[in-house]
Amino acid sequence: MNESTDAAPPRRPGLWAVFALILAVLLIVGGLLWYAMPSDEAPAPAQAAAPEPSPASLATTIGEEGTLQIDVMSLERVSPGTLELRLAVTHIGSEATALDIAQRFSADGPDRGTLSEVYLADLAHQRKLFILRDAEGMPIGSRDERPLAPGERREVWAHFPAPTGSEDAVVVHVPHAEPMPNVPITNGDAVGATGEDDTDTDAGAGQPDG
Repeated sequence: MNESTDAAPPRRPGLWAVFALILAVLLIVGGLLWYAMPSDEAPAPAQAAAPEPSPASLATTIGEEGTLQIDVMSLERVSPGTLELRLAVTHIGSEATALDIAQRFSADGPDRGTLSEVYLADLAHQRKLFILRDAEGMPIGSRDERPLAPGERREVWAHFPAPTGSEDAVVVHVPHAEPMPNVPITNGDAVGATGEDDTDTDAGAGQPDG
């Protein structure tokens, strides 16, 4: 009896092995595509960060150009006849261009960089309270002529005459922005709870212009 000398043919992978391989490839590709697809709950594309609300802000307004946010940080009675107004100004514009604020709250000339065009309104007595001035006629307060960089926040201040009587709130008017009503007046350390001066120093109160 003759034995065949032909070698047995090699075994090929079974159909199950091929199917398993294809399934594994599909699962891997599908997982990668699913991971790459945006989810419905995915956060919106990053935008320019808006300034955070100023801490302890009493009132806020935005300039009519939409690039300057103005916050009233405090309105304090530093003597019976004098109020100190502190504002925080923030560049919120989208353009990477600094804001020239030297004339934002004042006219050009000697008042440049001050808050000379800001005023308070005492509605109860129908009076406008303008910035106080020193013996040389200069506005009493900060003087800032530096441009405001995008996203930058800076504080400025000025002194104003206090309203007549026991008024505890006024309207703050700044140029080219909506007025800020009902801004409360607080008493400083040198003034008692009733608004009386606790020291023997001169009140330093001034009279409003006009």
